[in-house]
Parts: sequence; structure tokens; C-alpha cells
Amino acid sequence: MIINRIKTIKSTLLYFYKYGIPSYIIAFGESLGDNLLLTVLSRELYGRRHKNIWVKSNQQQLFEHNPDIKLILPFGALLSGMLLKAFNVKTVFPKYTVYHPETDGDEIPEKHIILKMADDLQLKGKIDLKPVLVLTANEREAAQWAKNHIVVTTSGSAALFPMGNKEWDVKKYQQVVDLLCQTHKFIQLGSQTDAPLKNVIDLRGKTTIRQTAAILSNAALLVSHVGFMMHLARSVDCRSVIIYGGRERPDQSGYISFKNVYSAVECSPCWLHNTCHYDKKCMQMILPCTVEAAVIEQLALINEPLPADILYNG
Repeated sequence: MIINRIKTIKSTLLYFYKYGIPSYIIAFGESLGDNLLLTVLSRELYGRRHKNIWVKSNQQQLFEHNPDIKLILPFGALLSGMLLKAFNVKTVFPKYTVYHPETDGDEIPEKHIILKMADDLQLKGKIDLKPVLVLTANEREAAQWAKNHIVVTTSGSAALFPMGNKEWDVKKYQQVVDLLCQTHKFIQLGSQTDAPLKNVIDLRGKTTIRQTAAILSNAALLVSHVGFMMHLARSVDCRSVIIYGGRERPDQSGYISFKNVYSAVECSPCWLHNTCHYDKKCMQMILPCTVEAAVIEQLALINEPLPADILYNG
């Protein structure tokens, strides 16, 4: 026990010597989307003169080249609590809800999830709701072949915490592709276990996070559900049509700059994961023609910059 404590103190002092003493260490867990949202918080901290910010995460690809973050540590890296306290280092695990297994649901946040996370860091005032993922010129150039393509993802079943209530019927995704594939080229991204679509360039399970981001940075549009790909698309300014259904509202977790297809049914927002007492009515009522119209609308704006996603935390 004493030997391990001494080793932890020594390693912490070595980090301090090499990288300086951080003002904040922030972490979330393993979820890709929530880890990417940490980049919103680190940018806001940096802009408020906290110039030495560390992140604990096993998703290092998300944070490479990020100018707001001094050090990326593995999530399980041990640091001396005694030294962190002595040097007034704030270690924060920002969260926005609590899951209750007995109901299979999350507590419904009363404001946007990024503002809930900002509260844990005492961040007030204007929040620029744009995740940060910095691609190199070479990474962008390698994905230039995706220019003018539409990216589609059909499932989040491979996510750390898969939620069936976020998913739209894959047959309807296929109908959207069929309606538009004569005039537009499609790329399917996602996990190898996602149901394959026809009339697409199939890259399921074949791209890294950064390659996926590079494709999105060149693509004309993303069509997807709520989740990591939505946040990744916003980080690289890729227009998106997000099929929300009714599990959550766009103002609770999304971006006003995107076209969000939301179903304001009587039970929405429920924030349930996989349990639904209404046979996913909110998703079933979304028709392929509705999503097709949203895609056409967004493609007409392709040369326009995305509006800023600005929130205010009182």
C-alpha cells in the first residue's frame, strides 16, 4: 500500500514537472459522444484563462492536436489525490443525468446537456456549443473523394450504452437512399454489425474515428440518429439531418444548426433507453419522404455556413 502510494506520488510529480500543474482535470468515461463533448468544456475553460487543462480518456483520437488541452491521460491513470489537493487542482467528472435501471431511463435534464456539464465546472455565460476535433491537412485531403457524398449511419447498437429508442427502422433508411441514389452518392459508416444498406459505398467498420471525421468534413451531409456521429459531424461543420424521434428533444441534446426531425408525441421526452410502452410511436411516425425532404432542404444550403450554436448558462 505504502509502496503504491509512493509510486503514485512520484508519477504525479513527474507529470507536474513535465507538463506543469493543471488547473483542471476533466473526464467522463468511455462513451465517445460524451468524451467529444469534453472538448466544448475544455475550450470554454481555456477561454476563461485556464491554460493548463488535462483530460483523462481512453479515446485519444478525439483530442489529438487540440490546442485547449495540455495532456491526455488514460482514463485509469492514477494521480496522487494528496498532491492534487495541495496544488488546488480541480478534478471534475461532469455529468448531465443519472440512469435508473428500475425504469430503464435517465433523469430528464431541465436544460441542454452541455449546460448541465458546464454547471459541474461552474462555467457561466455564453457557451459555444461546437465540439472540437482538429484534423490535419493530410487527413482532410485523404478523404476528399467523399466530397458531395451523403453519409448515412443506421444504428448505435455497437455503442457502449446502446439505446434502441434512438434508432429508426433500417428499412426506412434504405427507402431514403432509394429515393435519392439516382442523383446523389451515399457512404454508409458505422459498425460492422450494423445492417448493410444497398446502393451505398459500404465502409462499416473500416474507418478510424479520425478517418470518419475526415470523411464527414468533406461530405455534403450526414443522415443519422442522436449519438456520437451527430456530435462528430458538428465538430467538422458537416450539415446533418438528425432523426430524433421523441426520446429526447433537440433543445436538450442537439444543435439548432442541424435539421432535427422530432416527434412531439404525448410521452416525449421520455429519456428511456430500450423500454417503450408505445411501440416507439415517435419513431414509427417519421416517414422516409419526410427525411428525404429534409435532406433536399439541407443540400440546397450546402454553400452556406452553419449557424452558430450558442447557449447561455445563467
